[in-house]
Amino acid sequence: MTEQHWQLTRRPFANTPDPAFVYRTPAFAEGFARLLYDATDLRGGLSLVTGEIGCGKTMLAHALAEHLAGSKGRVITLPYPKVTPTQMLATLAEGLGMTQAPRGKLPLIQAIGKRLAELHRNGERPVLVVDEAQLAGPSLLEEIRLLTNYEDRQDKHLHVVLLGQPELRDRVRRRPQIDQRVSLRFHVEPMEADEVQGYVEHRLAVAGASRAIFAPDAFPAIAARSGGVPRRVNTLATQALFVGAMRGLTTIDGALVQDVADDQE
Repeated sequence: MTEQHWQLTRRPFANTPDPAFVYRTPAFAEGFARLLYDATDLRGGLSLVTGEIGCGKTMLAHALAEHLAGSKGRVITLPYPKVTPTQMLATLAEGLGMTQAPRGKLPLIQAIGKRLAELHRNGERPVLVVDEAQLAGPSLLEEIRLLTNYEDRQDKHLHVVLLGQPELRDRVRRRPQIDQRVSLRFHVEPMEADEVQGYVEHRLAVAGASRAIFAPDAFPAIAARSGGVPRRVNTLATQALFVGAMRGLTTIDGALVQDVADDQE
């Protein structure tokens, strides 16, 4: 109903990491460039990307995966790190294309090492992305550290990206054996107030909007009530579109945004 009322072809503010909706603010563009450089050119062993809930860390990782798709890079994602080291290694093995990975931790580790060396000889360098890494237990973090030991005299054979909330930085700092291997640290900040309008209009355009739906005074209200956090912007804009459709409106103004935001508190 909402999309039909506003003449949209798809939901513009779904809280899913669809790369089609990536809006490259200066901060996002910097983070993406640095992450790509660290993983593919600098060939460091470990990238640490942190940010508050909903600030776009996962979107950044999905943008990296889309960029590397079809190239010599491949991205393997561990979306939920509350697993055992052996389960994480099995996920990695599957992502590396090992259809018959051996059972048992030691044989599995040895097989992964051989596969990484084979891929490296072919010019490939996989990237392992661990999302919500602040939830990873000490044993899993240690296993991740050991994965960065796969290397030759010039290159690491596997790059690891840890994505997490700000407390991840402290957890890593308390473990010098991991902290010293971090080649990139990047903190994803919320959008500036003047970036929120571009973000909202970009997502609407991707969703098929052919006219202005939000009035000029709606954007400062969205920025103020969301704090510039993309997930909060998405939720607020979604509710505003729904309420506007229910009321048969043709434009969403700042007053409606404030009303919707009040209802969410």
